[in-house]
Amino acid sequence: MWTSRRFRSTAQMELRRLDELTPEQKQPFLELEADDDFYGLLLPRPGVTLNVKSVGHQAAELFRDLAEPKAIDPAVLDDEYENDLIDLVLDGVLEIESDDAFVCGADAFPIFFPDARPVAAENAIARLSREALQHAEDLETIDVHTLSGAMYAYNRIPITRFWLSRFADRNATLAHIEADSGQLRSLLDRYWTMNPLESSPWWISWRSNSSNGQHRGGATYKLYVSPRPERIRDAFHAVVRVLAAIPGSQFKMGPDASGLLRPDKLVLYFSNRDELDHAAQRLHEELAGCPAHGIPFTAGIDDDGLLSWGIDPPDSERALSWQQRESWRLWVASRLAAAISFAKQSATGAVEPWRFAVERVRRHGVDVETWTPTTIWRAGA
Repeated sequence: MWTSRRFRSTAQMELRRLDELTPEQKQPFLELEADDDFYGLLLPRPGVTLNVKSVGHQAAELFRDLAEPKAIDPAVLDDEYENDLIDLVLDGVLEIESDDAFVCGADAFPIFFPDARPVAAENAIARLSREALQHAEDLETIDVHTLSGAMYAYNRIPITRFWLSRFADRNATLAHIEADSGQLRSLLDRYWTMNPLESSPWWISWRSNSSNGQHRGGATYKLYVSPRPERIRDAFHAVVRVLAAIPGSQFKMGPDASGLLRPDKLVLYFSNRDELDHAAQRLHEELAGCPAHGIPFTAGIDDDGLLSWGIDPPDSERALSWQQRESWRLWVASRLAAAISFAKQSATGAVEPWRFAVERVRRHGVDVETWTPTTIWRAGA
C-alpha cells in the first residue's frame, strides 16, 4: 500500500514567505494575505518548469517537515489527507519512494492508480477532445501556453481565399446571415442590442434588452451551436427564433472568416440549466440534419457535436483580481496543458502525458466523460 512508503519534499521548489521576496516579486500576490490560511509561495528553482503555487499553513508545515524522507503517521491519514498527499505528489510538490528512488508527477501515477483505464470516447465531441489531447502530446514543446492554445484551437478549419471572400469582415458576415435587414433585423432589434465593434472586436454579440440578462459575476451556462460554416445562416436564424421566447438570453457569433472557422463560432448564454435545456431541445428540432463542426472539451448534447454546453467559472474562481476571467474551455485547456507539460518531463514514461492530464483534471473536479465541472462550482444548480 502506498501509504506505507516514505515521502519527501521536492528539491525543485523552495518555500518562501512574501516578506522574503523583493517588492517586485511579491507585488502580484499581496492580496493573498487577506486569506488567514495563506502562508507563502512555492517557487520553482532556476531552470525548473513548474508553476508558482500558493500554500496554506498546513501544506507549508508538511513541506518543511518532509525535507528529510519519512513515512506519514497512519493516525493522520484520513481520506482528505490522503487525497491531499496524492495531489501534492502529482503536482511535483512532494515525491514518493519507488524502489531506490523518489518520484513525482506522471512517474508516480502507477503507484496511485495501477488500474487506471482510458476514458471512453462515445460521441463526436469526446473523440475530438481525445484527439486534441493527443495532438498536444505530440507537439515538440513543453511550453504551457503553446500547449493550451493548441488544444483550445483544435478542430479549426484552415482559412482559405474562399472563406476570406465570403466572410471578409463584420459587415459581410451580417449581410450573409441576413441580420442587417428584413424580418430578422426587426426581431433582433426588438429583443437585443448589438454591441458596437469597439467594445467587442472579436465577436458580434447581442445583449438582452431585458434587465434579467445582466451578468452578475456568477458562473454562466453556455450553449454552443457548432454548424459547419456554410450553414451558419440557418443556425443563426434558428437561434434568434428560439431565443426570442427566452427573456434575458444573450449570444455572440464570430465576426469574420477567422471567427466562423473556429468550432465555437456561435455561443448562447443562460442564467440556469433549465433555460439551456429548453433552448437545446428546440434547436435540436429546428436544426435536424444540419452538419456539425464540433467543439472539444464541451459536453455533447447530440451524437454529432452540433450542440454542446459548458459552464464558465464564476469571478470567485480567480485567486487574484488581476487574473483574467477564463471561459470554460480555456480553464480546462490551461490545466490540461500544465499537466501534459509536466508529464512530458517524466523520467520513466510510466504513463502517456495525455492520460496523466485527464486524470489530473478529474481530480480538479472535472467530469472527463462529459467535460463539465462536478465539484468545482455550481451555477444555480
